[in-house]
Amino acid sequence: MTIRTPIVLGVALCVSGCAINPQTGQPEVAASVKTQFNSIFNSDDPCSNNDRNIGIAVGAVAGGVIGYLAHGAKGAVAGAAVGAGGGFLVGHALDARRCELYRIAQANGLKLASAPITQGKPGGTGADKPSTVGLDVQLENKSDEFIAGTAELTPQARRYLSQIANQYSPKTLIAALPADATPDQRTQASARKVLIVGHTDENDSSLGADTAALSQQRAKAVAKVFADAGVPGQNIFYQGAGDTLPIAPNATDQGREENQRVQIVDVPTEADLQKYLSARTADPANYRFANASAASPQHTRSVERKDTAATSTDHVATAKPSVKRRSKPVTLAKSAAADSAATDQSAAAIAPANAPAAAPLSHPTLTSADPGAGYNFGGTPTAGNGIPVRLGSAPKSSSFSLISNANAGSPMTLNSCLGDRPHVASPVRNLATEQALNVRDYLPGFYGAPWAAGLGGNLVALLDVRVPSDAGSPVPQPELKIYKDYAGNVSQKPSYSARVPVNVYRGSDATLYRVFVDGPMQCMDLVVPVSKPRATGNVYYTNRSMDYTASGDFALR
Repeated sequence: MTIRTPIVLGVALCVSGCAINPQTGQPEVAASVKTQFNSIFNSDDPCSNNDRNIGIAVGAVAGGVIGYLAHGAKGAVAGAAVGAGGGFLVGHALDARRCELYRIAQANGLKLASAPITQGKPGGTGADKPSTVGLDVQLENKSDEFIAGTAELTPQARRYLSQIANQYSPKTLIAALPADATPDQRTQASARKVLIVGHTDENDSSLGADTAALSQQRAKAVAKVFADAGVPGQNIFYQGAGDTLPIAPNATDQGREENQRVQIVDVPTEADLQKYLSARTADPANYRFANASAASPQHTRSVERKDTAATSTDHVATAKPSVKRRSKPVTLAKSAAADSAATDQSAAAIAPANAPAAAPLSHPTLTSADPGAGYNFGGTPTAGNGIPVRLGSAPKSSSFSLISNANAGSPMTLNSCLGDRPHVASPVRNLATEQALNVRDYLPGFYGAPWAAGLGGNLVALLDVRVPSDAGSPVPQPELKIYKDYAGNVSQKPSYSARVPVNVYRGSDATLYRVFVDGPMQCMDLVVPVSKPRATGNVYYTNRSMDYTASGDFALR
């Protein structure tokens, strides 16, 4: 197809295909030409030059408008031609790489999907069309890609990954540029940044595997293949995302297969990479252990019914696949950190006004007068799966899903933390320096300030609460402090202090900050409404062999 053909067809689509919707009053493409439009600009054929055609059409329209305003009809024709040439230059290299990647995938029996990475123009308005800056490629893992349980690539995997890596080498990228590319464009092509991300499904974690560590080692192994292909080490980044960024439901065999994948992202600069990472999202509905129907009280929660007692002088919270039930109260001595003067005075800084206990509900409640009680947060006996959490609709994806989600956009209701377990990721690191990329952006309300509430006469505080905007970045472990029988004494030392793992699930209406304790409480769900400085905390704990749920209002201090 020549450059002239898409220009003429694009104009034809605009002239004969644009219509006014009588219901909305807005222009739209007429149904009669949508198929023709899709066949050129949204073709399923990866070698159809979609990005080149889109670049030509957009450039032609923009150039034509500018030319018409400056020089009338003749200027419009000249402007369209110049704009089309610029669009061709932008999309050509992307089309060539994507086409060749699909050829490699087809020749090696690989499942591959891709999506363009776009970003808005600096200082542009919402009406400005985002420009394409790179390609997001998702390559589903083959069963024989790595030697089982290791990060060692098999010979056949190394062979096809080397073919893929060659498409990102400076030599190949420069060769794919048009002959009229400028020296500056050639320099930029050789300096592009490549990110390799290893992903797993939730099955590995449920079996006890350290998915973050294994996926990081495997991502690094693939990154080294890219370095061997000529990509400079300082331009390569890698990450083990574990099961933190599912793109398909983990509840199905197909979804789990698609979640086991290697992701290859390329962008012009490290600043572009940071922007890409900050925009990563995860659909909570894709997590098998977290997503459940709230309208199923007949379901019993998945917890381990093994009676245990625990005492410790230096509690270290660890990721557990299940929540343990206790037959005895837990008593923990104060840690060394709790003995410091700064920690001793933290109760005064974080204590909410009056530190109210959770209001009793209509069923029988546990009272602090019960003899032999350990940690008592009040509340009522836990029913079923605990209190479901409503988050609103899923956040918009920054990339794509390999399979469509039938529930996209519908309200989400997640089960409680009972039966869930931590999802862990490793940082993004540079292959040459091994330095981790610094997290730049945090969610509002999760930038280091403490959350605190009074529950059953105890002060419960979460310190150093931070949530990166990037859903794939590791979530820093907060410090949980519990002041048993808190009476407002500013010098009171916490009876429990530990760094604890968390999961974060985001929706349009609220963010769920899920805390795993396995100590005085089993776990806690902190539900933070969007743009509000208060939250509801649902605490799950065991006292005298009975499971209880206590709820209270947490304030951002």
